[in-house]
Amino acid sequence: MALEFAARRVRWPPQNASPRSLLAGRHRSRVRGRGLDFIELRQYLPGDDTRAIDWRASARTGQAHVRVYAEERDRPTWLVVDQRISMFFARRGALASVVAAEAAAVWGWRALAGGDRVGGVVFGDDGLDDVPPKRGRRSMLHLLELVTARNHALRAGTPVPAAPAQLDAALARLARYTPRGAVVAVFSDFDGLGDTTRERLLQLSRHNDLVLLPVWDDPATATTGVRLVVSDGQQQLPIDQGDRRVAERLAGIAGERMARLRGLRAELGCAVLPLWTHEPALLQLARELDSTPTRPRRR
Repeated sequence: MALEFAARRVRWPPQNASPRSLLAGRHRSRVRGRGLDFIELRQYLPGDDTRAIDWRASARTGQAHVRVYAEERDRPTWLVVDQRISMFFARRGALASVVAAEAAAVWGWRALAGGDRVGGVVFGDDGLDDVPPKRGRRSMLHLLELVTARNHALRAGTPVPAAPAQLDAALARLARYTPRGAVVAVFSDFDGLGDTTRERLLQLSRHNDLVLLPVWDDPATATTGVRLVVSDGQQQLPIDQGDRRVAERLAGIAGERMARLRGLRAELGCAVLPLWTHEPALLQLARELDSTPTRPRRR
C-alpha cells in the first residue's frame, strides 16, 4: 500500500513511447475512430461519419474530406505474480518473491491511476488465485492481499514440493480470461520455462501487449568465499561461491535462461524488463519504463 503514491511518479506511458509502443497504455489504439488525437485528413468515403467532415478543407478542395482521430480504448491490465518456493531466494537485497510482489504493486497502482482496470493471477506451488480486472482501490487491495498471503506462506522448510508446471497453469488460466487488447505483465523467475510456456506466451501475445519481467539474483553480486546452503524444503545442498567452477556454472544457468527469454522477445515481439534482487523494485521499474525503446505492435 505504501507504494501507491510513489508509483505515481513513474512515467506512464514511458517518455518516448509512441502510439505503437507496447507500453503506450489505454490512451491510444490501432483502431481509428473519433477520439482526441488527430491522425490525418483524407477524402470522404461512403459510410464515413458525416460528423467528421472538415467543411473548411472540403470547401477549399472542392471535395468532401473527413478528419480521422485515434480512438481511445479501455485496456485491462493483468498482473501475473509468481510466489513459488523457487522465488524464496536472494544473496543480496530482497528475496525474489518480495521483488516480484513490490514490482507488481507499482505496476498495478500506476495502471490504476491511469484509468485502467487492474486484475491478476497469483500463483504458488500449491495453487493459484485470480482477480478479474476492475477499477478502484478495493479490487487492487484484494489482489495485494492474495499476493501477501502467498508471500507469507513461503518458508525454507515448507513441505510443499516445488512445482515448475504452475507457471504454465497460471498462463493457461489467464489465456481463458484475457480478451483482446489487454496488457499482461508477468513477474516471475520463469522456473519451468519450456515449450509449453512458449506456446502459452505466444497465445497471449497474439492479441495482447505482453511484458515479461524476470526476477533474478544477479550472480555478479555474489560475495566470493561465502558458502551457502540452499534447500527445496526436503533436501539441502551446500554451495561454495569461492569455487570458480561452481560460480561459472551458476552464471551459465542464469545466462541460458536469460538467452531463452531474449529469444522469446524476438519471436513474440514482447518487452523484457529484467528485475534484480539487489535493487528496490520501484527504482528499477522507473528506470526501465523511462528508457524502454519503442517497438511496433504485433498485428
